[in-house]
Amino acid sequence: MERSRRIGIHRYAEGQYNVSNDYLASETLIHLYSDDKKIASLLSTPTDLSELFIGHALSEGYGSFPNAEIRCEQNISGSIFLYIEQKLIPLHINRGIVSSSCGACNADGLEELIGNLPLFENEHQVARHEDYYHALESMRELQHGFAETGGMHAAAMWNPKLGLRHISEDIGRHNATDKTIGKGLNSNSNFSEEALLLSGRCGWDIVAKAARAGVGTIVCIGACSSLAADTARVLGMRIYSFMKTKSNVGIGHVS
Repeated sequence: MERSRRIGIHRYAEGQYNVSNDYLASETLIHLYSDDKKIASLLSTPTDLSELFIGHALSEGYGSFPNAEIRCEQNISGSIFLYIEQKLIPLHINRGIVSSSCGACNADGLEELIGNLPLFENEHQVARHEDYYHALESMRELQHGFAETGGMHAAAMWNPKLGLRHISEDIGRHNATDKTIGKGLNSNSNFSEEALLLSGRCGWDIVAKAARAGVGTIVCIGACSSLAADTARVLGMRIYSFMKTKSNVGIGHVS
């Protein structure tokens, strides 16, 4: 499967149109199946497909299936069907999180959204601001799909001892995160010791995926949303957003 396609285009420059071509990020309809039942349909770049399914299963609360065998089929229209042998059963974990003194749970709908998300109860890894910044810079240098198309998100894992690992790219930031989690799961990573790096912004859904995988720290180049910040505070997680050379915005648990 290819991460990009060469497409004919009309390029406008200096007041004129010229016939040319460009590489666009591949986007394909991908269906995930377990026990002949559809689990999800994703619009995704068709690379690292096994890792995508395995990471999606963990990050969406279906369970942990490291190195599971994934069968791939493609129909005549180009849609991809992925089948996992294991029967995926959603996990129903209620940690009984209630409003805290910081007032985070005053946000509309927050308690409902975090009711099935686990707390991060491990110690946060000690890392310098410069370490996180250079990790994002290293990830940027390896974003070959973005360099080729300008249209792909990236995610990776990083920790002080092992450095940058499991970088993944996809047209969708959620899919890039799933692929990275899947790669980490297949490598027996201890997610509590990892920071999830993002090439863009961080919304609630990415925080939820990280929480289900056991990740306690998220570092992103862009902004985070209000629900992402509130959820991180309640769950004991950390988000470092707008990561730049000498500054960032830190939100969440502080020890």
